[in-house]
Amino acid sequence: MTSAPRALRNRAGRFIARVDAHLPTLCDDATRRAFLDRQLEGWEHRYARFLATEGASEPAADPADPPQAADYLLAITALAARRGALGGS
Repeated sequence: MTSAPRALRNRAGRFIARVDAHLPTLCDDATRRAFLDRQLEGWEHRYARFLATEGASEPAADPADPPQAADYLLAITALAARRGALGGS
């Protein structure tokens, strides 16, 4: 049995894998940029709320593995890298 690539073993990695699968289905780069802009805005908002509530704003699906600030930072960084790679305004 093979294990998942290291990047896919965390919340952010699994989310970004779904984003990467979705991006090619969008019709053009302008649509991809708009999608990534909305995702970034949402993740930045959720991260601010997570910090303001000291983590209480996000329920833990698995109490043994609650969301961490790093989950947000990894997702935001990966989304921003994808958005930057598309260029444009």
